[in-house]
Amino acid sequence: MENWQLTLVILASVFVGALIPLLVKMGITFHRAGNEIAEIGAQMKRTMVHVEVISERVEVLSRGFKGGETDIADLLKTVGHVAQGLERNMKTVNMLSAIMTTVGSAVGAFVKARSPAEEAGNPAIPESIGVPGNGAPISPLAVSTDAIDG
Repeated sequence: MENWQLTLVILASVFVGALIPLLVKMGITFHRAGNEIAEIGAQMKRTMVHVEVISERVEVLSRGFKGGETDIADLLKTVGHVAQGLERNMKTVNMLSAIMTTVGSAVGAFVKARSPAEEAGNPAIPESIGVPGNGAPISPLAVSTDAIDG
């Protein structure tokens, strides 16, 4: 056997050796995809049954209305407008909740940074609370004439 023929056989065997795991993975992938497609097909059958029931009900409703097709079309158009309005409101609520989360985090960090005395175990004493001669703090709500005189 010539050298080029031996090289060709070795390259072909390496190529086939690399191709076998790829073919196995492709087979597994196609099998899983087939299972998923079969499951989706079963769900589509159930969905189509529901769509048939809904279309029959809409047909019955449209027969009962005077000029039923236009009334149903107007009803569906109105429902579409309501759905669009709800969607816009949901976008606004989502945006506001993101803003409020950010603001809340910022306020929490600010409050934490402004009260280092609580971290050390000593509660912070607000400046509006007076301290009488005996060293006991007085609440601003319970100010008596003794605290004012003292």
